Amino acid sequence: MRLQILEAKGGNSQLGSRMHKGQRVQQGSTSYVQSVFDNMKREYQKAVASGNNSAEIQALGNTLEVFKNYSGNIEFRKVQQKFQTGSSLKPTFDVTNYTIGKITL
Repeated sequence: MRLQILEAKGGNSQLGSRMHKGQRVQQGSTSYVQSVFDNMKREYQKAVASGNNSAEIQALGNTLEVFKNYSGNIEFRKVQQKFQTGSSLKPTFDVTNYTIGKITL
C-alpha cells in the first residue's frame, strides 16, 4: 500500500502555502502535510464532540486512520497541465515528486 497526496494545478498555478506553528510552509513539504493532518484531526475531533456523524465526517475519520496506520513514506505529487499558447492547455501533464518525511500522528 502507498499513501499518496496529489496536488492538481492548472496553467501557470504555483504551489500554495499556509501558516503552521507561526511559520509559512509550502505545499510539498513535510511541515505542510503535518499542518494539514493537524487541521484534519482538530476538525474531526470538533465534529465528533458536537455529535456530527455525517458521511463526510466518517470519511475524514477513515482518512485519519489511514494516516495513523501507514508506516511508509508519504508520496506527494504535483500534477500540472501547463499552457501551450494563450489559454490553450497542453495535451500532456507534468508530474513533480516531493519527499515527505515523518509526520507526528
